[in-house]
Amino acid sequence: MSPKQRFSAAMELSSADRVPVFYQHLGAAKWILESTGLKMFDGFHDPDTFAKLALEAYNLYGYDTVMAGWGDLLIEAQAHGMEWKFPERDFYPRVAKYLPLSEAEKIQPVDPLKDRFWSVPIKAASKMVEKVGDEVAVIGCLDSPMLAVYELFGMEAVLMAMFSDPGPIKKALSTMTDSLRMYGERIRETGVGSVFIDSSSAGMEMVSKEMYEDIDRPCLGSLTETYHRLGLKTIFHNDSTMPLWQSQMEILPDAIHLHLRHIDNEALFKAVKGRTCLLAGIDHQELLFRHTPAEISESVEKTLGQWGEGPGIVIAPGCELPYKTPKENIKALKDAAIKFGSKTH
Repeated sequence: MSPKQRFSAAMELSSADRVPVFYQHLGAAKWILESTGLKMFDGFHDPDTFAKLALEAYNLYGYDTVMAGWGDLLIEAQAHGMEWKFPERDFYPRVAKYLPLSEAEKIQPVDPLKDRFWSVPIKAASKMVEKVGDEVAVIGCLDSPMLAVYELFGMEAVLMAMFSDPGPIKKALSTMTDSLRMYGERIRETGVGSVFIDSSSAGMEMVSKEMYEDIDRPCLGSLTETYHRLGLKTIFHNDSTMPLWQSQMEILPDAIHLHLRHIDNEALFKAVKGRTCLLAGIDHQELLFRHTPAEISESVEKTLGQWGEGPGIVIAPGCELPYKTPKENIKALKDAAIKFGSKTH
């Protein structure tokens, strides 16, 4: 099977030749930048450079997906008025100035293609689909409405408002959701079929389950319904340490991506198997970054052993691979999926 066929089969809970491996954002970017001689800064400004960097990850690592989105945590927020800055060292931009919360009810929906920066990964997605779309799954990428609002106004300001006066936050969430709906329309036009939605704001280290379901979940649910109507498959990413994954499952995403270190794996596997595709997040912070290929192989073997036979599982890092993740460890994750994932399909 081709990488695209393999990943699509997992998303559809159908049989494949082996378990696929998922690549997120611009993980292990050091080797990509060295190989291409390109800069992240230029990628943020130019679709051709963005596409070349994203596709080099596939050339170097050979995972079953590429992502038309990286450094994405701030891109929706800056389109709505948050000011960002690029560090002297070539890396992702950082917040320069949050939008004042007093502006929450004044923001307007944004067409991503009309924003200088948000348009870049969408235009790059077209180039990526044209070049490798028949072979490998090209994945769209964005923040959930709640996470984008956190990045727009700052987490502290938003959390305080959620306790004292959530009205303006709910209005901003509604506006942000309208913008993200337009993103879905635009990315679908490129030929992309799946979208990775970072919904890591759904964690009890930040909010209660009741607050999540009152404020965060309605907009995420509405956005998911829109994407499904557009023919887009949805992947919920949540790497919080106390993820509200059970509640998120009720929104009916096509896949859910969780850092397994933070979860009762037995309960998770039982809940999702045969119902939703699972992107099983192998620890990227310590194991993939600092440990040995043998230990990575052992972790993948254990994970797939717990899962048992049957389709619907994808091996993935728990989140974006750290910048200097060793090349041998990047390879070890794929090799282990091939070795131990040929039965688990």
